[in-house]
Amino acid sequence: MNKGEADPGKLFVVGTPIGNLADITYRAVETLREVDAIIAEDSRHSQKLLDHYDIDTPFTLSYYQGAGADRRERLIEKLLAGQDLALISDAGTPLISDPGFKLVRKVRKRGVEVVGIPGPNAAITCLSISGQPTNSFTFDGQAPKKEGKKRKYFGELRTRTRTTVIYDSPHRIERTLELLDEVLPERSITVCRELTKEFEQTIKGTPAEVLESLSEGELKGEFTIVIRGATEEEAARARREEYEDVPIEDQYEGLKKLKGLSRKEAMKELARIRGVSKRDIYEELNE
Repeated sequence: MNKGEADPGKLFVVGTPIGNLADITYRAVETLREVDAIIAEDSRHSQKLLDHYDIDTPFTLSYYQGAGADRRERLIEKLLAGQDLALISDAGTPLISDPGFKLVRKVRKRGVEVVGIPGPNAAITCLSISGQPTNSFTFDGQAPKKEGKKRKYFGELRTRTRTTVIYDSPHRIERTLELLDEVLPERSITVCRELTKEFEQTIKGTPAEVLESLSEGELKGEFTIVIRGATEEEAARARREEYEDVPIEDQYEGLKKLKGLSRKEAMKELARIRGVSKRDIYEELNE
C-alpha cells in the first residue's frame, strides 16, 4: 500500500457484517484484498466472509480474547517489518465488546499508524431503530452476569437520564428482563435479536411486555437491549427514595468533610443528590 521498504506497515481496523454478508463496504472488501495478511478472531469463522467475496489474502496470527503480550509483540514485529495488516472480529466493528484494545494501544505506542474502516455494529443498529432517544446514550457492553451485580446495575439506571445500550446472551435474556421488570417496571425498552439475519426481531415495550413477546418463540442469537433514560422527574424521585432513610444532617456533614465543600456548595450538592430544591435543604437543616 504505497510504502517504502523501510517504512512500517499500517494496521487497518475493519468492520465486517454482523449477520447479512451483504452489509460490508466496498472499501472494507478492497482493504481486505490489498493488505498483506488478516488478523482474525477466529479464522475458521471469518473464512466464510473471505470466500463470499473471493478474497484470497492469508490469515496471520489470530487475536482472540485472552491473547497475551507475546502474541501482540509478534504482530507488531510484522507491522514494523513493513506488513499491512487488517484486524477483524467475528462480526461487526472490532473492539466494540470484542478483543483488540490492548493490541491497538500497543501498536500506536510503537508509532504504527492505525486506520479505521467503518462498518456494522449491533449496538448502533439497534439504537437507530429503537425509537428511544439517541441524542445522548451510553454503551455498557455485556450486562453483568451475576444476579446481584445485575440488580445493582439496573438500580443505578434509575437515575441515569441517558439512553443505555447493552448486550445479552440467549441463556440469560429471560432473567435479565425479569430483573428489569422488578427494578424498572415502567421503563420503555427495545430488544433486538438476530439483527440483519432472516429471523431478525425487534420488540419495544415495558420489560414485562417484551418478555411476554419473547416467550412465544425460541430464544436464539445475540440480544441487544436499548433502555430509555430516566426523565428528570423519575431520576429525582429515585434519588429521594435512595436517601430517604439517611439523616439529612449526616449526609450534609459528610459532603462538607469528605469533599471539602463549603456550606453553600454542600447544600447545592445535597439538593442535586436528593432531587429537591436548595430551599428545601435549607429549611430541613434549620428546623
